[in-house]
Amino acid sequence: MHTVLSGISRWLFVAFLAAVPASCRHSKSDTNHSETMQINWEELSTDGLQGNLAKGVSAAYAALINGNLIVAGGANFPEKLGFEGGRKFFYNDIVQFDASTNKWKLVGHLPDSSAHGVSVPVAGGALWIGGNNASQSLNKVYAVSLSPKGTVKLTPFPALPAAMDNFAGCSSGDMVFVGGGNMNGAPSNVFYCINVKTDSAWTELPPFPGIPRLQAVMVSMEEEGKTYVYLLGGFFGGDETSVPAMATELLKYDVSAGAWTKAGDQMDPGTQKPFSLGGATAMQLDNRYILCLGGVNHTIFLDALTAQYKIAHNPALSTREKEKQNLEFSKRYMTQPPQYYRFNSECRIFDTKTNEWHTIDSTLNAARAGATLVGDSRKFYAVQGELKPGVRSPETWRGEIKIR
Repeated sequence: MHTVLSGISRWLFVAFLAAVPASCRHSKSDTNHSETMQINWEELSTDGLQGNLAKGVSAAYAALINGNLIVAGGANFPEKLGFEGGRKFFYNDIVQFDASTNKWKLVGHLPDSSAHGVSVPVAGGALWIGGNNASQSLNKVYAVSLSPKGTVKLTPFPALPAAMDNFAGCSSGDMVFVGGGNMNGAPSNVFYCINVKTDSAWTELPPFPGIPRLQAVMVSMEEEGKTYVYLLGGFFGGDETSVPAMATELLKYDVSAGAWTKAGDQMDPGTQKPFSLGGATAMQLDNRYILCLGGVNHTIFLDALTAQYKIAHNPALSTREKEKQNLEFSKRYMTQPPQYYRFNSECRIFDTKTNEWHTIDSTLNAARAGATLVGDSRKFYAVQGELKPGVRSPETWRGEIKIR
């Protein structure tokens, strides 16, 4: 069983959310449009966000239902950073962006104040799955829908087989898939599915190969009548036998065959260096492309994980010495300006037919970790997230993919 790093190192894990993907409508396309794509961006107003929510959150739940953007939960450090003694706050507010007034409005509350779960679209709404709060990880699942009067309704759904947080998920038709993250507090390779129309419980599928992945992203595709699930990004903080690592292999699960294969590598086409999708977001586009936004910098984040791993696993250090070195590290690492962390500004497309990466935009709009992404066809919303470890942004961006 893998163990999670303790103490200050936990702040690195909870600082970045595993991406929350959204599946899109399927439409066949045999033309390679990736080099002619562009994103048109529009910032939503932050009016109506009250109290600590006005400071922004990361790892929120979200849904796009009949064009209505709904956001719930999330977490932030509204007072001081964790190493300074600040407390991490979790929220249960459900807010909706009212396009007619250009404001956010409170429309309900979650049963639990929580974050770091997964949101996936399903017919008639969405599922909000798992996550954690200040004291525990959660296995609860809710079906989210809107009444004819626009009221948000949460209906209990079959619970996960175990408490899960910082994991990935996606949907394909009536099928929902989740995997990775922490399961009962330990980094995992688990993979589950459920049919939202016919199943009363989740089914365990073959675990994905390689390292456990926290805060990965997951996207589904339909190819020649078959369903495939792609797993990208994520990271592993290390344990007693293995050092920290960033996941840079794209894995592909054939649902009908019940088998995982490697589909590619996360290599920047310009630099030929690996890039991270830890804490990124992703969505399917035209049933061919995977759009990836944000996430932490591969080298900077891995160096930070490794530094704290070495402190935690140094037998020559006493507990007090480890605490002192962790605090010194956090003072250096957590207090740099946002540009130091180099969160991914690149908006990348992976072409599942050619297994090639293309960068279609580079913008600070996307340079966040722990944002939540919901989309419909070629339109999407990137909801809040972190500008740097511990510091959130209240900004939500509406994007639309255009083919030139």
